[in-house]
Amino acid sequence: MKAAIIYASTHHGNTKKLEDAIARKYPMTVFDAQTVPAADLTGYDLIGFASGIAWGKFYGSVERFAQA
Repeated sequence: MKAAIIYASTHHGNTKKLEDAIARKYPMTVFDAQTVPAADLTGYDLIGFASGIAWGKFYGSVERFAQA
């Protein structure tokens, strides 16, 4: 199974710490939505999104990546 996580981590970097821990245990591709605004995800069986929550929403970079 081919997996990917798209994340954004600001402020304290807690989302990055979580994503790093998951990626150490399971083979996957990791995309930082703040530096990679879009990617071809066809061929991935599992896609996860991770972000801090601001005003009840994911960070804008993750939402824009998902929309792209």
